[in-house]
Amino acid sequence: MKISVFWIFFLFVGCASIEANKIDLVSDAEITSEPPKIIELIIDETPFDLWDSIRSELTLTIPQDYLEADVYRNRFKNNQHAVNRISKSGQRYLYHTVKRAKELGVPMELALLPFVESEFDPYAQSFSGATGIWQFMPATGKEWGLKSNWWYEGKRDVIASTEAAFGFLMYLNKRFDGDWLLAMAAYNTGLTRVKRAIRKNERAGKPTDFWSLDLPKETSAYVPRLLALCELIKNPEDYFVTLPSIANRPYFVKVNTPGQIDLMQAADLAGMTPEAIYELNPGFSQWATDPSGPHYLLLPTGVADRFTLQLSSLEEIELVQWDRYKIRRGDNLTKIAAKYSIEVPILKEINQIDNDVIYAGQEIMVPRGPAWETTFTPKARTYEVTKGDSFWGISKQFGVTIQDIVMWNDLQLTDPLQIGQEIKIFSKYERARGKTPNKKTRTLLYPVKSGDTLYRIANRFDVSIKEIQNWNELNSPERIYPGQVLKIILIAGIET
Repeated sequence: MKISVFWIFFLFVGCASIEANKIDLVSDAEITSEPPKIIELIIDETPFDLWDSIRSELTLTIPQDYLEADVYRNRFKNNQHAVNRISKSGQRYLYHTVKRAKELGVPMELALLPFVESEFDPYAQSFSGATGIWQFMPATGKEWGLKSNWWYEGKRDVIASTEAAFGFLMYLNKRFDGDWLLAMAAYNTGLTRVKRAIRKNERAGKPTDFWSLDLPKETSAYVPRLLALCELIKNPEDYFVTLPSIANRPYFVKVNTPGQIDLMQAADLAGMTPEAIYELNPGFSQWATDPSGPHYLLLPTGVADRFTLQLSSLEEIELVQWDRYKIRRGDNLTKIAAKYSIEVPILKEINQIDNDVIYAGQEIMVPRGPAWETTFTPKARTYEVTKGDSFWGISKQFGVTIQDIVMWNDLQLTDPLQIGQEIKIFSKYERARGKTPNKKTRTLLYPVKSGDTLYRIANRFDVSIKEIQNWNELNSPERIYPGQVLKIILIAGIET
């Protein structure tokens, strides 16, 4: 037994020697007592917090002798509530503006401009009609390629408006020989007005940098407001506050769609509420995306894969599709609606027709294929109330909500159901059809004018002074100044 083991060992060592060919032994002289050298592998880690990613790239500063900046700094000092709201308002869209700023090689400060413009509220609208997180005026938005029609408002589209804003700012930067402060001032008040202020200073022999120009009060406040926010981001401890963390990763992903898609259907495919779909896609104004594009949706990163999978399982004919129909002599809306299995009011709404007058040669949009009739035309079943029925019982029976039943039948929850009363019950897609989940409130940005008081502003918009203070973190009603932009929250439908 011992001999066998010996020969096995011998053969093993022999094989190893054949493979290695040569074995080098280390002598005692070569062995030292020095510790082994450790090679460190340095990994360039991406910051976990988006604020860390931002603060390392902020470079623009306020001159030390610009004392007016204290007005904007004081808004944040010991004001954790205001700082919390900044972080909250930036949660959805800030990562995207930061990412695009890095990709385009523009100052990081530009990615923060929506904080000053709108607090990243895509539904915000200024007193002069500027709209979206970047507050594009209609004419400027059109000039920079932001489409606006019944279906879609590009000024509210976060992706489209961000591209347009950075493009506009880079253009202005070139016009001012690389001066970003002047570019931002022109973004706020217009190229012509800044050029005029520069010429005025040149004639007077004065400096022509931003801090030396005689600009409108709102514009003079615009840049230092932004840079004061940048100071806060760089050193929140100087303001005795902490910046709530924002994850340094995308909040949403862009998912391409094969064409027009019903947003209620998209919400169902993604497992989201319609309201959540509209929050990330504020550019779409109706119950479906624009037939002529853009053909994409923004979805939370966690649900995009599910949506794509579900969408791929649908036939193309199951999506909303449209054709242009040229009206012939003898046509009327009733005849056209019957031909395409669509209700006349919906046909009029889609084509923005106010009355029943149409004429030969006119083109209108009509649904293509049979999918509209089976999927998108509201079809109600009628339920007759019996003894013992309640809103709760009927909602459970048909798998809908009490709110659905009340909305479909124009009822009040306080009204008792009557035996024999007929109740309309629609399919799940009809819950919001024709009733887009509009934002019940909208944000109006009001620039304070000389002589304004909170009392006068509150009366003008039928709100309270306390509300204006809360919306804008004003500690004192007296602390407003010309050029300051106040946020006013209005109930939808109030005229201004």
